[in-house]
Amino acid sequence: MSSATSRRSSLFVQVRNALRADILSGHLPPEARLPSESELIARFGVSRITVRQALAELQANGLVRTVNGKGSFVTQPGRRQAHGPLVGVLEAMRMRGLRAQGRLVSFKHVPATRQLGMELGIERGTPLGALVVMRYGDGTPFVIGTTWMAPGPAATLAAQDLTDQDVTVAIELGLGLRMARTRVRVEATLATARLARQLAYEEGAALLRIRTTSYDYDDKPVTHSDTYCRADMMDYRVTLHS
Repeated sequence: MSSATSRRSSLFVQVRNALRADILSGHLPPEARLPSESELIARFGVSRITVRQALAELQANGLVRTVNGKGSFVTQPGRRQAHGPLVGVLEAMRMRGLRAQGRLVSFKHVPATRQLGMELGIERGTPLGALVVMRYGDGTPFVIGTTWMAPGPAATLAAQDLTDQDVTVAIELGLGLRMARTRVRVEATLATARLARQLAYEEGAALLRIRTTSYDYDDKPVTHSDTYCRADMMDYRVTLHS
Protein backbone atom coordinates (compact mmCIF):
# COMPACT_ATOMS: atom_id res chain seq x y z
CA MET A 1 0.00 0.00 0.00
CA SER A 2 1.38 3.39 -0.99
CA SER A 3 1.79 6.15 1.59
CA ALA A 4 -0.96 8.18 -0.14
CA THR A 5 -3.39 5.24 -0.05
CA SER A 6 -2.51 4.53 3.57
CA ARG A 7 -3.18 8.16 4.49
CA ARG A 8 -6.57 8.17 2.74
CA SER A 9 -7.50 4.98 4.60
CA SER A 10 -6.45 6.52 7.91
CA LEU A 11 -8.50 9.66 7.22
CA PHE A 12 -11.56 7.59 6.31
CA VAL A 13 -11.29 5.68 9.61
CA GLN A 14 -11.01 8.96 11.54
CA VAL A 15 -14.14 10.40 9.93
CA ARG A 16 -16.10 7.17 10.34
CA ASN A 17 -15.10 6.73 13.98
CA ALA A 18 -15.84 10.35 14.89
CA LEU A 19 -19.33 10.19 13.39
CA ARG A 20 -19.95 6.76 14.88
CA ALA A 21 -18.97 8.06 18.34
CA ASP A 22 -21.35 11.02 17.94
CA ILE A 23 -24.18 8.61 17.09
CA LEU A 24 -23.52 6.03 19.79
CA SER A 25 -23.08 8.67 22.48
CA GLY A 26 -26.37 10.33 21.54
CA HIS A 27 -24.68 13.57 20.47
CA LEU A 28 -26.37 12.86 17.16
CA PRO A 29 -29.73 11.41 18.29
CA PRO A 30 -32.01 9.17 16.21
CA GLU A 31 -33.46 10.93 13.15
CA ALA A 32 -30.93 13.77 13.46
CA ARG A 33 -29.55 15.02 10.17
CA LEU A 34 -25.82 14.59 9.80
CA PRO A 35 -23.75 17.59 8.69
CA SER A 36 -23.63 17.99 4.92
CA GLU A 37 -20.74 16.59 2.90
CA SER A 38 -19.34 20.13 2.55
CA GLU A 39 -19.52 20.66 6.31
CA LEU A 40 -17.80 17.34 6.96
CA ILE A 41 -15.08 18.15 4.42
CA ALA A 42 -14.43 21.42 6.21
CA ARG A 43 -14.58 19.86 9.67
CA PHE A 44 -12.13 17.04 8.98
CA GLY A 45 -10.07 18.57 6.19
CA VAL A 46 -10.59 15.57 3.92
CA SER A 47 -11.78 14.95 0.37
CA ARG A 48 -15.37 14.34 -0.71
CA ILE A 49 -14.45 10.74 -1.60
CA THR A 50 -13.27 10.14 1.98
CA VAL A 51 -16.48 11.59 3.44
CA ARG A 52 -18.65 9.49 1.14
CA GLN A 53 -16.70 6.36 1.99
CA ALA A 54 -17.24 6.99 5.71
CA LEU A 55 -20.97 7.64 5.21
CA ALA A 56 -21.32 4.53 3.06
CA GLU A 57 -19.87 2.32 5.80
CA LEU A 58 -22.06 3.91 8.47
CA GLN A 59 -25.06 3.21 6.26
CA ALA A 60 -23.93 -0.38 5.64
CA ASN A 61 -23.71 -0.82 9.42
CA GLY A 62 -27.25 0.48 9.89
CA LEU A 63 -26.30 3.64 11.79
CA VAL A 64 -27.40 6.12 9.13
CA ARG A 65 -29.74 6.25 6.16
CA THR A 66 -29.33 8.49 3.15
CA VAL A 67 -32.26 10.24 1.48
CA ASN A 68 -31.60 11.53 -2.01
CA GLY A 69 -31.66 15.30 -2.08
CA LYS A 70 -32.02 15.61 1.70
CA GLY A 71 -28.83 14.16 3.21
CA SER A 72 -27.97 11.47 5.73
CA PHE A 73 -29.91 10.82 8.94
CA VAL A 74 -29.28 8.78 12.10
CA THR A 75 -31.42 5.65 12.16
CA GLN A 76 -33.68 4.63 15.00
CA PRO A 77 -32.29 1.85 17.25
CA GLY A 78 -34.12 -1.38 16.62
CA ARG A 79 -34.94 -0.34 13.06
CA ARG A 80 -33.21 -3.34 11.50
CA GLN A 81 -35.16 -6.45 12.37
CA ALA A 82 -34.35 -9.91 11.13
CA HIS A 83 -37.09 -12.44 10.52
CA GLY A 84 -36.77 -15.43 12.82
CA PRO A 85 -35.84 -16.14 16.42
CA LEU A 86 -32.98 -13.63 16.51
CA VAL A 87 -34.95 -10.43 16.34
CA GLY A 88 -38.62 -9.85 15.63
CA VAL A 89 -39.86 -13.35 16.51
CA LEU A 90 -43.16 -11.92 17.73
CA GLU A 91 -43.61 -9.94 14.53
CA ALA A 92 -42.66 -13.01 12.48
CA MET A 93 -45.36 -15.03 14.23
CA ARG A 94 -47.91 -12.26 13.70
CA MET A 95 -47.12 -12.31 10.00
CA ARG A 96 -48.12 -15.98 10.08
CA GLY A 97 -51.50 -14.99 11.48
CA LEU A 98 -50.87 -15.84 15.13
CA ARG A 99 -51.56 -13.63 18.13
CA ALA A 100 -48.05 -13.37 19.58
CA GLN A 101 -47.00 -11.89 22.91
CA GLY A 102 -44.16 -12.11 25.41
CA ARG A 103 -43.91 -12.21 29.20
CA LEU A 104 -41.07 -11.67 31.64
CA VAL A 105 -40.94 -14.84 33.73
CA SER A 106 -38.14 -13.84 36.09
CA PHE A 107 -35.25 -11.47 36.66
CA LYS A 108 -32.41 -12.10 39.08
CA HIS A 109 -28.73 -11.42 39.68
CA VAL A 110 -26.38 -14.35 39.14
CA PRO A 111 -22.60 -14.88 39.06
CA ALA A 112 -21.13 -15.61 35.64
CA THR A 113 -20.40 -19.27 35.04
CA ARG A 114 -17.24 -20.29 33.21
CA GLN A 115 -19.23 -20.59 29.95
CA LEU A 116 -20.92 -17.20 30.37
CA GLY A 117 -17.56 -15.66 31.15
CA MET A 118 -16.20 -16.99 27.87
CA GLU A 119 -19.22 -15.74 25.93
CA LEU A 120 -19.18 -12.26 27.45
CA GLY A 121 -15.44 -11.81 27.87
CA ILE A 122 -15.60 -11.47 31.66
CA GLU A 123 -14.19 -13.27 34.68
CA ARG A 124 -16.03 -16.21 36.16
CA GLY A 125 -18.12 -15.01 39.11
CA THR A 126 -18.70 -11.51 37.68
CA PRO A 127 -22.23 -10.33 38.62
CA LEU A 128 -24.78 -10.51 35.80
CA GLY A 129 -28.48 -9.88 35.39
CA ALA A 130 -30.49 -12.80 33.99
CA LEU A 131 -33.90 -12.36 32.38
CA VAL A 132 -36.12 -15.29 31.47
CA VAL A 133 -38.76 -14.44 28.86
CA MET A 134 -41.61 -16.63 27.57
CA ARG A 135 -43.26 -16.04 24.20
CA TYR A 136 -46.75 -17.16 23.29
CA GLY A 137 -48.55 -17.84 20.02
CA ASP A 138 -52.35 -17.79 20.32
CA GLY A 139 -51.90 -18.28 24.05
CA THR A 140 -49.61 -21.31 23.73
CA PRO A 141 -46.02 -20.99 25.02
CA PHE A 142 -43.64 -21.77 22.19
CA VAL A 143 -40.34 -20.04 23.08
CA ILE A 144 -38.51 -19.61 26.39
CA GLY A 145 -35.14 -17.94 26.61
CA THR A 146 -32.67 -16.52 29.10
CA THR A 147 -30.65 -13.38 28.39
CA TRP A 148 -27.60 -12.42 30.45
CA MET A 149 -26.00 -8.97 30.55
CA ALA A 150 -24.49 -6.45 32.97
CA PRO A 151 -26.71 -5.97 36.07
CA GLY A 152 -27.55 -2.29 35.51
CA PRO A 153 -28.76 -2.59 31.91
CA ALA A 154 -30.45 -5.89 32.76
CA ALA A 155 -32.51 -4.23 35.50
CA THR A 156 -33.52 -1.46 33.10
CA LEU A 157 -34.48 -4.07 30.53
CA ALA A 158 -36.54 -6.01 33.07
CA ALA A 159 -38.56 -2.84 33.72
CA GLN A 160 -39.47 -2.56 30.02
CA ASP A 161 -42.80 -3.79 28.69
CA LEU A 162 -41.87 -7.02 26.92
CA THR A 163 -45.43 -7.92 26.00
CA ASP A 164 -45.28 -6.78 22.39
CA GLN A 165 -41.58 -6.32 21.67
CA ASP A 166 -38.73 -8.77 21.55
CA VAL A 167 -35.79 -8.61 23.95
CA THR A 168 -33.29 -7.53 21.30
CA VAL A 169 -35.56 -4.70 20.14
CA ALA A 170 -36.17 -3.65 23.76
CA ILE A 171 -32.40 -3.53 24.35
CA GLU A 172 -31.92 -1.11 21.47
CA LEU A 173 -35.06 0.99 21.97
CA GLY A 174 -35.27 0.99 25.76
CA LEU A 175 -31.58 0.98 26.63
CA GLY A 176 -30.30 2.89 23.61
CA LEU A 177 -27.71 0.18 22.92
CA ARG A 178 -26.91 -0.56 19.30
CA MET A 179 -25.70 -4.01 18.33
CA ALA A 180 -23.20 -4.23 15.49
CA ARG A 181 -23.31 -8.00 15.01
CA THR A 182 -24.67 -11.18 16.53
CA ARG A 183 -23.10 -14.63 16.55
CA VAL A 184 -25.67 -17.42 16.31
CA ARG A 185 -25.52 -21.13 17.01
CA VAL A 186 -28.52 -23.32 16.21
CA GLU A 187 -28.90 -26.97 17.16
CA ALA A 188 -31.60 -29.60 17.49
CA THR A 189 -32.32 -30.96 20.95
CA LEU A 190 -35.05 -32.73 22.92
CA ALA A 191 -37.38 -31.31 25.56
CA THR A 192 -36.42 -32.16 29.11
CA ALA A 193 -39.18 -32.68 31.65
CA ARG A 194 -38.80 -29.10 32.85
CA LEU A 195 -38.86 -27.58 29.36
CA ALA A 196 -41.84 -29.75 28.46
CA ARG A 197 -43.76 -28.35 31.44
CA GLN A 198 -42.77 -24.77 30.64
CA LEU A 199 -43.69 -25.03 26.96
CA ALA A 200 -46.80 -27.22 27.36
CA TYR A 201 -45.01 -29.76 25.21
CA GLU A 202 -44.20 -33.46 25.28
CA GLU A 203 -41.08 -34.63 27.08
CA GLY A 204 -38.57 -35.81 24.50
CA ALA A 205 -40.19 -33.81 21.68
CA ALA A 206 -38.01 -31.87 19.25
CA LEU A 207 -36.78 -28.38 20.14
CA LEU A 208 -34.62 -25.80 18.43
CA ARG A 209 -31.92 -24.43 20.71
CA ILE A 210 -30.59 -21.04 19.64
CA ARG A 211 -27.62 -19.43 21.38
CA THR A 212 -26.69 -15.87 20.49
CA THR A 213 -24.03 -13.41 21.57
CA SER A 214 -24.44 -9.79 20.49
CA TYR A 215 -21.57 -7.32 20.15
CA ASP A 216 -21.47 -3.53 20.14
CA TYR A 217 -19.60 -1.35 17.65
CA ASP A 218 -16.40 -1.69 19.67
CA ASP A 219 -16.72 -5.46 19.18
CA LYS A 220 -17.43 -5.96 22.88
CA PRO A 221 -19.95 -8.67 23.80
CA VAL A 222 -23.01 -7.11 25.44
CA THR A 223 -25.56 -9.90 25.77
CA HIS A 224 -25.71 -13.66 25.60
CA SER A 225 -28.98 -15.59 25.18
CA ASP A 226 -29.95 -19.24 25.30
CA THR A 227 -33.37 -19.91 23.77
CA TYR A 228 -35.50 -23.03 23.33
CA CYS A 229 -38.23 -23.13 20.67
CA ARG A 230 -40.99 -25.66 20.05
CA ALA A 231 -40.21 -27.29 16.71
CA ASP A 232 -43.91 -27.69 15.87
CA MET A 233 -44.49 -23.92 16.07
CA MET A 234 -41.16 -22.33 15.24
CA ASP A 235 -38.80 -22.60 12.31
CA TYR A 236 -35.55 -20.78 11.68
CA ARG A 237 -35.37 -18.55 8.60
CA VAL A 238 -32.37 -16.60 7.38
CA THR A 239 -31.94 -14.43 4.32
CA LEU A 240 -28.38 -14.17 3.08
CA HIS A 241 -27.25 -11.34 0.81
CA SER A 242 -24.21 -11.83 -1.40
